[in-house]
Amino acid sequence: MQVLYRGQSERLFVQFRDSNYVPATPSGSISVTIQFQDGTTKVSNAASTLLEPGKYFYTITPDVSWKYGYYGAWWRDDVGTGIQVTQDVPNVFKIEEPAEGIIKGVMLERIRSMLYMHADMQGFANKFPRDRELLDHLQTSLNWWNAHPPAITFLSFLEVPEPYLGAIEQGAVILALESLGIFEAGKHFIYNDNGISLTRDRTQKYQGWWTSLFQKYAADIKAQRTKYAMDHVTMKGSFSSTTGFPRSLSRALRGVSKFA
Repeated sequence: MQVLYRGQSERLFVQFRDSNYVPATPSGSISVTIQFQDGTTKVSNAASTLLEPGKYFYTITPDVSWKYGYYGAWWRDDVGTGIQVTQDVPNVFKIEEPAEGIIKGVMLERIRSMLYMHADMQGFANKFPRDRELLDHLQTSLNWWNAHPPAITFLSFLEVPEPYLGAIEQGAVILALESLGIFEAGKHFIYNDNGISLTRDRTQKYQGWWTSLFQKYAADIKAQRTKYAMDHVTMKGSFSSTTGFPRSLSRALRGVSKFA
């Protein structure tokens, strides 16, 4: 997903291909409509520019009128006969507050340390997830953290207090290891030549790390969410003053008639 910032010009791209998945230029003109996540239209049927066969772009420079959040760009092919073909699912991008990008950058550095993905690893660096993948894992992990009981929250990276970011990073590492395990399983093979056997399978190693981290993560997120709820959320239930109790046990057992 493309991330944009206010005041910076960025190009949005679309690539059209034929039935053989070869880049192809549509016969009609290509326009784009951009909407915010609440359905507000920011750009309506704007003409795009052809960059190369089948590839078009549209340039935007978001100002303060562009809210922080997610946007969808629908590209439409207006063919000569008047038929209009529009994407079912738009190209999604996000306009992000710079401070949020900094927080996520700090978290990425810590995740790289946990996964040994430093740039100075040279040849080994390309065997691990890229920043784009890790950012997706971070967002999913934040969703986990927000949805975990005892209280559901809707906090962004900026709103989550610093002491609780560790659990979100752990969740992203678990997702990264899970992805690596699936990737390695796809490359698994066994070779045997006259009694000399070679097996390439690293999935068990990733599974072992994943299991160990998940057990720690489950304990950490439960403790952190409980502490957060007690500090920041007004708890309602059997221990709050909003719960009523019957004046006598016998009255509770037999019920109370509205005609009494």
